[in-house]
Formats: sequence, structure tokens, C-alpha cells
Amino acid sequence: MRKLLIATCLVMAPLSVPALAQDMAGGALSASDVGASPMTGTPAQNYVAWAADGDMYEIQSSRLALSKGRSDAVKSHAREMITDHTTTTKTLLAALPKTEPKVAKPPMKLSEPNVAMIAQLKQASGDAFDRLYIQQQLQAHQKAWALHKGYATDGTDPALRQVATSAVPIIEKHLQHLKSMPGGGAGGM
Repeated sequence: MRKLLIATCLVMAPLSVPALAQDMAGGALSASDVGASPMTGTPAQNYVAWAADGDMYEIQSSRLALSKGRSDAVKSHAREMITDHTTTTKTLLAALPKTEPKVAKPPMKLSEPNVAMIAQLKQASGDAFDRLYIQQQLQAHQKAWALHKGYATDGTDPALRQVATSAVPIIEKHLQHLKSMPGGGAGGM
């Protein structure tokens, strides 16, 4: 019986390693699926600042989409973004007291590139707004995936690595949803 158990473990071990590695880094999409590579070697303070900036962009751009968006699909996506990215921000901020060494709360002000993208959305209207919103959402989620996937893989702080790991499947869900929308490039997934 012991030999059978050992043999079973030896046969099953190689099969479980990729699944375990995937679970440890969160998510199921590959870099080629997403169109971005994981960003590795990110310092904890940068990870926090960039993750918060991405969430703020998602929430602000999606609030605009609720008022300016034309299609029901864009408005539905916008509601999902506001809900999910509010949650990921809360998760990120809740992890800060657990960081070692302590990581400071991020600035709650959009970065210049994200300010510029919001300005573009404010100028767009109708179908052009919807197309621009979807395009920006795809780009923002590729960047977010690269950041979170990279930190989930090799981040130095365990509390923040857990935040990143939990964010990856949420971002992947958003990417898949975006790819299925008109103008989202469904062929890419």
C-alpha cells in the first residue's frame, strides 16, 4: 500500500505543480492571452502607488461612462468597474498596516497619464466615447494585469503579494468581458 501511495504521489506531483504555481500567482490567462508581460521586480511602495492609481482611473473613467456612455454594454461594464475597483482599493489599503517594512498610503491623486486619458474621455461623445472608453479600459487592464501578476509572482511583501494574487482573476474577468464587447477585439482571447 505504501508503494502504491508513493507511486501515485510521484505520478501526480508533476501535474499539480503548474496548477499550484498558477494558484500562487493568481489567474488563469497567459501573457500572450492578455497582450502584456508580468512586471517583475516592482518595489512595494511603487506597487501600492501604481495599483491605487489604476483603481482611481478605473473608477473615474467608469463614472464618466455611466453619464456619457451610449451602449448598455458600456454602462454595465462601468458599473462593474466601479464596484470591483472600489473593492480592490479597499483590499489594498487594508493590507498596508500588515506590510513590513510599513508601506505608506498612496497619493489619492491620478497620475498625469491617467489625467490625460480622463480628459480625452471628457471630450468624446456618443459612439466615439464608447469606442475610446473600451480602448482605454483594455489598455488600463493590460497594465493592471502586468503589475498585479508580476507582484503576485515575485513581490517582496507577503500582505501585498496576497492583494496582487486576489486582484489578478478580477482583472482577467474584466479583460475577458472587454474582449467580448463590440470593439473589444474578441479574437484576442
